[in-house]
Amino acid sequence: MSLKEYNQLKEVFSKVSIASDVEGILHWDMSTMMPSNSRQNRANQLAFIANLKHSLLSDPSVTELISNIDSGQLSKNDLTNFKEMQREYVLLSSLPSDLVEAISKTSALCEGKWQEAKKNCDFSIVKNSLNELINLSRQESEILSEKLNCSPYEALIQKYEPYSNVDHITKVFKDLEIFLLSSIDKIIEKQKKESALPIEDEFSSFNQHKIAKILMETIGFDFTKGRLDKSEHPFCGGATEDVRITTRYSEKDPFSSLEGVMHETGHALYELGLPSEWQHQPVGRSRGMAMHESQSLLIEMQITRSLAFKKYLSKILKENLSLSGKEWSAENLYLLSTQVNKTYIRVEADEVTYPLHIIMRFNLEKKIINGDLSTNDIPEAWNTEYKKMFGKNIDKDTNGCLQDIHWYAGLIGYFPTYTLGALASAQFAETIRKEIPKLDQNIEDGNFKALITWLKRNIHQKGSFFTTNEILEQVTKSSLNAKYFKEYISNRYL
Repeated sequence: MSLKEYNQLKEVFSKVSIASDVEGILHWDMSTMMPSNSRQNRANQLAFIANLKHSLLSDPSVTELISNIDSGQLSKNDLTNFKEMQREYVLLSSLPSDLVEAISKTSALCEGKWQEAKKNCDFSIVKNSLNELINLSRQESEILSEKLNCSPYEALIQKYEPYSNVDHITKVFKDLEIFLLSSIDKIIEKQKKESALPIEDEFSSFNQHKIAKILMETIGFDFTKGRLDKSEHPFCGGATEDVRITTRYSEKDPFSSLEGVMHETGHALYELGLPSEWQHQPVGRSRGMAMHESQSLLIEMQITRSLAFKKYLSKILKENLSLSGKEWSAENLYLLSTQVNKTYIRVEADEVTYPLHIIMRFNLEKKIINGDLSTNDIPEAWNTEYKKMFGKNIDKDTNGCLQDIHWYAGLIGYFPTYTLGALASAQFAETIRKEIPKLDQNIEDGNFKALITWLKRNIHQKGSFFTTNEILEQVTKSSLNAKYFKEYISNRYL
């Protein structure tokens, strides 16, 4: 009977996955083109979907199916899928339905308050809503920590990066922090001798969009299965075979949008490259957000910020927009894209200082979930942590605790995955360069086929059949550590 019951279980997880697809499109619409006064109804819609997913998995029949399956009768791949089913079942079914609904609804409403608070640079506008959401997240973390046998904060991280360990992350981040704090001022000093020419020509949002689409298509994004739109905060979302990318445009800093699009394209290529034969099953999904970030950062940092890519980009700008002055040369574009500065804003940070933005959020999140930091004290704590990392004061909350959507959307535990992904991308990049010796020449020629084929075969097609560390060990012969990233930063900047 095990195979029959396993197939019934697959049907349940397929329904949950399709519900997540609906949820993804609703979230995308909420962030891009939903009418401003529709948020309350959208919150109710999202809460309904969250409750539907919860009820599908927490039904007693699912518990019975799982307990009756004899794993010895399953093939190797089905056994891995079954283990992932069990993990997802624990994550989704452990919480009471009223808590699931409350988190979903409060997140949607808090996100709206955050948008207003950010626009008005006034934390007090969102403070009460955020406090309610944090209290709900603490309840969630306590329940999950018992089920997963780990600390409450680690339980939240495991929602985004399965099998992660807070002690290991803390150790890796401390090693990285020491290296970066001793390197950043040296890099900034060195770059004073390499002055880049500023971009003074007009680069409209229309032209930014045009160039972004050309680059996305060249790299391999399939516009028959995805879109590029505008939002307050860049993201990659959507549904299965319907990947929605968003960006924001700045005519003062056009390359922040372009680099953001390349980052989200890395996410999208991963989603579109997952094993289609396992669609809507746990093993057919991406392996967590650290692996996802490794793919986005590999495209954005390792590839599109390289000199080889700037040679290709310079040619594209000349051909399509007639931009051909010295400031548009490959060498100058490279200098501009590798400038290291101590900025307030995480999404505008360079790849050297970026991990410090994540480490400080990681430190704050631990305190928030452990009850050592109250919601009222978040702005002051943020400013203290920022000064410790960057040696200067935050001038306003829009440049501080109001800059990111994550906490206001209920995504506590997500931040560490960005830097875990940066470390993994450096490991992958070193192996890629060994296995594709002509990579730089390919990039300069606008030929990304070998790169994307390599990524699809070695990473995308593996879905969730292996843990992040297992994939790293298979591909790079090493588990996750800061060594490769430190070497990469030293080679490029020191």
